[in-house]
Amino acid sequence: MATLSAKNTKKIQRQVVRGNAFKKEVRRIIEKEFSQLHKEFLATFDNHPVTLEIKGGPSSSNISRTLSGTGNLFTYIGFNEGSDPITPLRELLQTYEIKYHPKQESLRVNIDVPSKEKVFASTPLPWATGRSWTRGIERGISGLGQYLVKSAKIRKSKSGHAIQVKGRVRAGKFSNIQYMSALLNDYYKKIKKLENKIF
Repeated sequence: MATLSAKNTKKIQRQVVRGNAFKKEVRRIIEKEFSQLHKEFLATFDNHPVTLEIKGGPSSSNISRTLSGTGNLFTYIGFNEGSDPITPLRELLQTYEIKYHPKQESLRVNIDVPSKEKVFASTPLPWATGRSWTRGIERGISGLGQYLVKSAKIRKSKSGHAIQVKGRVRAGKFSNIQYMSALLNDYYKKIKKLENKIF
């Protein structure tokens, strides 16, 4: 019975890797596993207290506890009444591209998703375009002492119910909370684990 040389074995392995049936099966596995991973990431984002609070608009409660329970992030950050800061961010987080690269006896996979830098760049503070509100959630956004919020409409308020005043109206400071950096780090870690599977 004839035996294959090491050289011929590697040649056959390369042909198998490049075969349509093999590639199709790898894509099926990767896309199925990433779809679940992606779905879980978006669900975690959707259910985060910061996301829910901002999505609730100017009448939401401070469920994130970043403002000691006073007012809410929508009015504190200064979003315009009627605006929707969460939807554009979620649309960015939904984007991805899966790339397949045959490499000798294996098939390498790369999954491109938005970087933290891109997320921060796409979420500018309404009053300071060089700064990101998603990063501010994690590092702190000053001004809680001058944050005046009312249940009734405030005529000069962009958000409708709050303004920043010159005098100090309360004690306390903004309480930082983990948000996009933590969510993305966990997402990237799981993606890397999927990419490192040997095919």
